[in-house]
Amino acid sequence: MIAAAFTAAVVLAVIAGFNDGGNLLALSAASRTIPPVRSFLLIVAGAFAGPFVFGTAVAQTTGSGVADYASVGAAQLFAAIVGAIATVSVTFAARVPTSISAALFASMVGALWSGPGFAAVHWHGVELVAVSLVGSVVIGAAGGAFAYAAVAWLLARVHRRTGERIVALQHLTTLALAMAYGSNDLERTAGLLGAAVSARTFSVPAWAFVVAGLAFVIGLVAGGGRIARTVGGKLFSIRPHSALAAEASSAATVICSSLLGGPLSTTAVAASALIGVGAVVDARAIHWNAAAQIALAWIVTVPAALAAGALAGLIVRSI
Repeated sequence: MIAAAFTAAVVLAVIAGFNDGGNLLALSAASRTIPPVRSFLLIVAGAFAGPFVFGTAVAQTTGSGVADYASVGAAQLFAAIVGAIATVSVTFAARVPTSISAALFASMVGALWSGPGFAAVHWHGVELVAVSLVGSVVIGAAGGAFAYAAVAWLLARVHRRTGERIVALQHLTTLALAMAYGSNDLERTAGLLGAAVSARTFSVPAWAFVVAGLAFVIGLVAGGGRIARTVGGKLFSIRPHSALAAEASSAATVICSSLLGGPLSTTAVAASALIGVGAVVDARAIHWNAAAQIALAWIVTVPAALAAGALAGLIVRSI
């Protein structure tokens, strides 16, 4: 089961590269400030660098915060990952965006429930994940609104050429957001890999971050561009200073959570930041149907993943 759990974790990382990477690429390239190829390179470089710059607290939370997989066994970890993959695959097939992090951690709890029972769940870890996932979305929206207001105020008081230079700072915010992703979502995979191969004491070897990064890149190359073309401007028409503000506030939110060891969904934070930006620009310009669809998907994901994880746990136990 160790090899199966390892493989499943890599597959989930490829899916994340396909979905999350595409969303990051959409936010970066939709403003047309940065060419798509340059956006791709910045995202890849940032994702790899994130864990080494901002620490590995999220990997620790993922691999040992919700359960001690060295004790409950790799079979439970495999069931949890399979439940998450099944949930995410169904939502993708329905063309409904969702949170891979929410699916994974809900599936972890479901698999444990149908396996060793709730006694094996580290509820303090579950609480940390829940607070991080929900709180980051709220903070992301508020941060996006504040960041856009600050950028708009600054651009209104400088020369046009200076304003263009300020907008060009999106290169830095794209890199920062990618590093934030690497310090959180990408570490989710590294934590799973560490849990899969840890015999007695949980640890995350350095190669786990490299494998997680490579799997992310494979997914990004395979389908990230298509996702980017699909979701670019889905919430509202993205302008250079809108993207700058959304990326800056999202990166700050995700990095703060990463330093505290709180797993979240970087793409969910970025989406909420865009809504915050749009609320300041013109609330009527936001595609509220798309926003409602995203919110509904996040809400449905948790019970669906709980059920999928529990079912996967039962199947694994019967094998």
